[in-house]
Amino acid sequence: MGWVKRFLALSATLLGLSGAAMAAGGWSLPGQASSKSDIEQPAVSVRLIAEKDAIVPQGLNQLAVVIKQENGWHTYWTMPGDAGLATRFTFSLPNEMTATEPQFPFPERIETQGIVSFAYNGETVFPLTVSVPRDAGNGKATITVEVDYLACKDLCVPGHATASIELPYKIAADPSADADLVRRGMRLIPEKHTAIKAYGTQEGTKLRIQLPADIVKVQHSLVFYPLEANQFVLTDPGQYAKDKDGATSLYFTLNEEFAKTGAKSLRGVFVADGGPEKQGGWAAEATVDVSAGTVVRPLNADQPKIINQDEETSLTLWTALLLALAGGFMLNLMPCVFPVLSLKILSLVEGQRRGEPLLPHGLAFTAGVIVCMLILSGVLIALRSFGMAFGWGFQLQSSWVVAALLLLFVAISLNLLGLYEFTLGSALGNANKAEKGSTFHSFLTGVLAVVVASPCTAPFMGAALGYALTRPSLEALGIFVALGLGMSIPWLALCVSPSWVRLMPRPGAWMNTFRRIMAIPMLAAALWLGWVLLQQIEWQGQIAVGVAVVATALACWLFGRQQWGKGRYTLLIGALCLAMAGMVGTVGLGYYDRTSSVDIEGDWEAWSPEAVQEALSQGRPVFVDFTAAWCIACQANEATAIKRDNVRDAFNKYNYARFIGDWTNYDPRITKELERFKRSGVPLYLVYKPNGQVTVLPQFLTPETIIDALKENAK
Repeated sequence: MGWVKRFLALSATLLGLSGAAMAAGGWSLPGQASSKSDIEQPAVSVRLIAEKDAIVPQGLNQLAVVIKQENGWHTYWTMPGDAGLATRFTFSLPNEMTATEPQFPFPERIETQGIVSFAYNGETVFPLTVSVPRDAGNGKATITVEVDYLACKDLCVPGHATASIELPYKIAADPSADADLVRRGMRLIPEKHTAIKAYGTQEGTKLRIQLPADIVKVQHSLVFYPLEANQFVLTDPGQYAKDKDGATSLYFTLNEEFAKTGAKSLRGVFVADGGPEKQGGWAAEATVDVSAGTVVRPLNADQPKIINQDEETSLTLWTALLLALAGGFMLNLMPCVFPVLSLKILSLVEGQRRGEPLLPHGLAFTAGVIVCMLILSGVLIALRSFGMAFGWGFQLQSSWVVAALLLLFVAISLNLLGLYEFTLGSALGNANKAEKGSTFHSFLTGVLAVVVASPCTAPFMGAALGYALTRPSLEALGIFVALGLGMSIPWLALCVSPSWVRLMPRPGAWMNTFRRIMAIPMLAAALWLGWVLLQQIEWQGQIAVGVAVVATALACWLFGRQQWGKGRYTLLIGALCLAMAGMVGTVGLGYYDRTSSVDIEGDWEAWSPEAVQEALSQGRPVFVDFTAAWCIACQANEATAIKRDNVRDAFNKYNYARFIGDWTNYDPRITKELERFKRSGVPLYLVYKPNGQVTVLPQFLTPETIIDALKENAK
C-alpha cells in the first residue's frame, strides 16, 4: 500500500497547491497582472504600416498599427469591460507632422470565470491619419509608435512594443503592399452616425434601447458595446427582440449604483448582423437618450417560460433528502461505478473466507463514501460562493484528474490479473492471513467509488442536486450525505446481517478465476477513461498519457518480479513513477486541453447564448443538447435516441436549429446555463419555441419523446 498512499498524498498536495494558487492569484482572472518571470510570455507583435508607399505633403496619409496576438491571447478595446486595460499608443513624428489617435474597431465579448471583457483576438488593425505640412522636406520620414498593452490568456501580462516605418516624400504615391489590410481595418471602424437615434427607457435597473425601423435596418442580430465603464451588468449580454412595428429593441441590466444616478444618455457602439464585413451588417457609434418609463422584458432565451417534463422543480428539504437517498442507492447499478464496487465484492468474499468480522469493512466503506462526498460537495459549494461557475462532477472536467484515475485503474486491473500482489479496496494481498489495515482499503474503495460515480448522479437526482446548490451550506451538505448513505446502504446491510453473509459462496479455487473476471470491468473502466481523455486533450497530451500508461504497466510488472524474488528494481520503479507523474503533470498544465470535445457535424452547431438568440430571431425553433464525454447517460441518449434516423428527419421537417453545449472541459457559460434551469450537471435537453418558451426534456430520452417535443414546439 506504500505506493498508493504516496500517490494519494501527491494528489492531495497538488490539489492543495492548486487551491493555494487560486487563492493567491496564481490563476489570475482577466485584468490581474502577474510577474513576467512566473508565467508564459505572450507572443504579441506590433507593426506600423501605410496605405501608400510614400508620404504625400498636404495629402491624406493613411497609416495603421497592426497588433497580432498568438492564438488564445487577447488585448483590450478602449472600454475593456469588467477588467483589463485599454491599449495605448504614443507617436514620434518628424518635421511638424501630426497624427490622429488610432481608431479602435469594434471588439469581441469575452467572458472568463464570470469576468466580461471587450477585447481582440488574432490580428487587429488600428487605422490613423497623418497630416504632413507642405514644406515637410525631402528624403525620407521615419514614424515611430510605442504601444502599451495588457495581454491576457490564463494570466495577464503588461507589455510594451515599438514599431517604425520609413517612407520617402513624394508628390504622388502608389498603393503599398499593405494597402488592402489598411482598408479592411478602416471598414471595421464604427461609423460616427449622427443620423442614428436610439431611444432608451429605464425602470430601476432595467433598460430598453430601441432603434426605430425607419432609421436603421437590423435583420437578425444587434449588439451594443458601452463606451463607459460601470454602467451595465456585463454578465447580462443583452437581449435582442424584434418589435411588432419592425423596430429593434435591446434589453439590459444596469449597474445598481449607476441606475440611481438617473443618467440622461449613454454612449456606445452598435453592431448589427455581424458587422460591416457580413452581408447587410454595420457598426456605428451613437448616443442613446434615456428617459424613465416601463420596461417589460419579453419571454425568450434570457427570461424563458419553462415547461419541465422531467421533474417537479418545487422541492422541500425532506423530498430532496429522499431523492438523494434513492439516487445514491441506484448508483450501485451504474456502469461507471460497478468496476470499483467489484473490488468491494472481492473484499467481502475474502473476508468471509478468513472468518473476519465484516462490519468494520462496511463502516469503513461508508465512511469513505461520506467523507469524499463531503469533500467534493464542500469544495463545490466554496467555489460557487466565490462566484465561480462549477457544477457537480467538476473533478472529471480536469484532464489530469481523468489521467490520474486512468493510471490508477490500469494499476488495479494489473493487480487483479495477478501481475503483482498489491491491492486497493480489497484484502487480496495475502491469501493466508488478513492484511493489516484492510479496513483502510475499504475506506479508499468508498472514496474512489464517489470520485468515479459523481458524474452518474445527474440522471437520477438532477432536481435534488440543483436544489442543494441553492440552499444554505448545512442543508446542501445534508443532501450530499444522504446521497452517500444511499450508495453505501446495500454494502452496509450485507456486512451487518450474518444471514446474508452466509449466502455468499464458500471460498475455493474459483476465487482466483473470479478475481481475474473482476479485472474485465476494471479494464473497461480504464478504456472508458482513456476515451474521455481523447475528447479532452490534443494529440500531444494523448502521447504523454500513453507514455504514462506504459510506465505504470512496466512499474507494476517490475514490482511483481521484485515481490517474487526475481530481482531488485527499486530505483527503476521509482524512475518510472517519476516519469508517470511527469507525463500526467504536463496534461494538468492545461496546454493540451481541447476547446471542443464533442464532434459537431452535419446541421449541429456549437452552443452559445448568442447563437440561440439569433436562431430564435429568425423564427426558427431550437434544440439544445448539453452533454459531456464522461457522462454515461449522455452517450446512451445520443446512441439510442438523438442520432436515430427518424429523429434526424423530424429535426429537418420542422426546421430546427440544433446546438451542442460541450461540458467535457470546464465552461462557466454552460454551468451558468445549467443553473438557470435549476440543474447542477448534464445531461440537459432544451426545446425552444420561436417565441422563447422552453421545454425541458427528461434526462432519459426515447426517439418518441424527442419527436413529440419537436412537433409540439415547432410553432
